[in-house]
Amino acid sequence: MRERRTIELLRGGHSRALGSLVVTGSALLLSSVLLIIFLSMMMRSEWIDDGIVKAKMIAGNSNAALLFGDEKAALEILSSLDSAENVESAALFSADGRELARYQRSDEHEAITPARGQPAGYWFKWKHLDVVEEVRNGDERVGMVSLRFMMRPFYQRLLGHIAVIMAVALGALLMVYLFTSRMRMAVSRAEMQLDFLAYTDPVTSLPNRRAFNMELDSLVESVRNNGGQIGLILLDLDNFKVVNDTMGHQCGDEILRMVANRLTSSLRSVDLVCRMGGDEFVLILMPEEDVVIELDAIAARILELLVEPFRYHEHEFFLTASVGGSLFPADAEDGETLIRKADTAMYSAKQEGKNTFAAFRPEMDKVAQRRLAIEINLRRALERGELVLHYQPQINLADGQISGVEALLRWDHHEMGAISPAEFIPVAEESGLIIEIGKWALQAACGQMRAWCDAGIAPSRVAVNLSTRQVKDASLALDIHTILNQAGLSAQQLELEITEGILMENMHANIRFLQQLRLAGVSLSVDDFGTGYSSLSYLKRFPVNQLKIDRSFVRDLPGDGEAFIIAIISMAHSLGLTVVAEGVETAEQLRFLRDNGCDIAQGYYFALPAAADDVAELLRTRSFPTILS
Repeated sequence: MRERRTIELLRGGHSRALGSLVVTGSALLLSSVLLIIFLSMMMRSEWIDDGIVKAKMIAGNSNAALLFGDEKAALEILSSLDSAENVESAALFSADGRELARYQRSDEHEAITPARGQPAGYWFKWKHLDVVEEVRNGDERVGMVSLRFMMRPFYQRLLGHIAVIMAVALGALLMVYLFTSRMRMAVSRAEMQLDFLAYTDPVTSLPNRRAFNMELDSLVESVRNNGGQIGLILLDLDNFKVVNDTMGHQCGDEILRMVANRLTSSLRSVDLVCRMGGDEFVLILMPEEDVVIELDAIAARILELLVEPFRYHEHEFFLTASVGGSLFPADAEDGETLIRKADTAMYSAKQEGKNTFAAFRPEMDKVAQRRLAIEINLRRALERGELVLHYQPQINLADGQISGVEALLRWDHHEMGAISPAEFIPVAEESGLIIEIGKWALQAACGQMRAWCDAGIAPSRVAVNLSTRQVKDASLALDIHTILNQAGLSAQQLELEITEGILMENMHANIRFLQQLRLAGVSLSVDDFGTGYSSLSYLKRFPVNQLKIDRSFVRDLPGDGEAFIIAIISMAHSLGLTVVAEGVETAEQLRFLRDNGCDIAQGYYFALPAAADDVAELLRTRSFPTILS
């Protein structure tokens, strides 16, 4: 594709250079012709003026010879013209028309004999110039002088001037050609560079989104006309942003180049790898005669390529990818739809847990349509009052007291019914609605905490989850301060839960942000610990108070995962962190956690998340002593 574009640019540059040369040459030719015409007119005028002057000189010297009929004197006067190389012949005539004397350079041309009474004048002809002048003695006309001039010297001079003009014109044209050629070469190089930048990703040197769209449109048209199929694979690196945030963009760019090299080396030479932007790549599997494109096999090979770690200096990085694929014309009627189908399949792969491949299936469209419907309706959910907060108690395992509650977002749509947070929170995050929703959740949770305080049943604190976009929002710290003031709460009554994945994104900025909140007195908790990096060495850099073990690890207790849970509790305590276990559903799980030093637990075993009024009854009781006995 790039070679074709380069050839087109070079051909275009050659055509433009040739066209420019033709235009310049035509302009020079026209200018030269006009100059030659102007020069010939000037020379003609000079030639005539010179002839008239010579005739007048002869006439002025001949009046005495004509008055006395002195042929010898007349001949001597005419012979003086011998030094004038352009005079062919000359003659003196008396007033009655009788020839008195004649000068003849050769026998080829004779001076004309003027008619009696003919006035002075000149006659410019192709081969010669004839000039007739009166000879006067005072006011009396005593004779005529006739001169004939050769035109050969005139034409020789004119041709000399034409030769000089044409030489100058050709020299100028040559200089223009050389200058234009060099300029055209420079412009062509600049155009090729601009074309390279326009169609090439600067980080990986792969074709970019623009080049991909052009190539796909061309292939779709070709397959429509000639038959065959096109395979499209979209690949998105999972959690790649963490690499940029923790190691810097220089490291991230180098790893992207490594990924590009692995992808390129794994495919057929006819296939095309492009970078769509960010951490997303696309592969066009070209049509070949009698070759069936097997998306599953190719995707499996791609995922296998990523298994080997990527090394950057002394660091090793393990990457996974979510991969989606679609086929033309089986899955789509045009290129745009083909991309959308592959993107839908890739989104499905992400939903399935990442590091996997999903080929497009028609039922995926229903999922995509539901996702779109969720996004559209989510924009009106706050206005309609469809979003509410439910609260789940957190139990201190030392004394059975309710130490706090976690606010959990719920959505009951008037047509679609109850929609799981696991379904609508990612949509809110991707669409940016999470900023507005998250702010509302903070206001609602703090407002409810104020109501419980007024009723004398408030727990120690209320916990609210923060999303990725909220943490990046520059106004979040000010919003929290304002909301706490409006609710009349102290910062110690609010706990913010942040997943470890969010913490690792742009780690240095997050540390500064969390330190700001911690200094204000807000309690900070790491949510879903164990599902991401599970690095306590990283955690000690963050000013957090609490660590929450994800429910997926609690579910297997007692039994699998016991050693992992014990290690987390021990190491967290060594860092001065309180440990909370989520998803406690059985007495055995509770007993294991309590016996191994877990500080706080929450889960269905104690209470389901419930509306504020229902939780108020539990808060009045304030403890679960029988559960801990």
